Amino acid sequence: MFADLTAKTLDIIRLLFPKVQKIGILTSNNPVHPAMAQTATKAAEALGISVQRFIAPDPEDLEKAFIDMKAADCEVVYVLADPPRDALPSIALKYRLPTVYQIDTYPDRGGLMAYGPDLKALFRLAANYVDRILKGAKPADLPVEQPTKFAFVINLRTAKALGLTVPEQVLLMADRVID
Repeated sequence: MFADLTAKTLDIIRLLFPKVQKIGILTSNNPVHPAMAQTATKAAEALGISVQRFIAPDPEDLEKAFIDMKAADCEVVYVLADPPRDALPSIALKYRLPTVYQIDTYPDRGGLMAYGPDLKALFRLAANYVDRILKGAKPADLPVEQPTKFAFVINLRTAKALGLTVPEQVLLMADRVID
């Protein structure tokens, strides 16, 4: 599933930044991030995009990660899913690095854009599992389900602040546009 998510995200990045040459991948100390970063790196490199991984284990490390990404000439930042870090969008804007998130709440906080599983749909699915368990179902008997609904959100105020013009094609793809 992550490979498909990454491929779609890279397609969107290519539409908005057709000449992008280098992407910074921002991770935390989440144990699944190394494998996710490797998948994203392979997919980007197949498109001729160079990738460098930057790790910010704690919120206090975000500023340094963006300083390092700027120094490494990253043109776009791809943030792997993690619990929301409120400071991320403002730090990205401060360093003028367009940032793409996997969590769809970031554009509401000033992030440029997000493409990933619809969190509300995931929470409804989780509630359904809890309900079934409380009614006597054994967790081991319940099927593992992958997300089936994804959301693409773009924040035009942030795009304008970064001096970006969002192509009509990208706007038409969006599930939600923040003016």
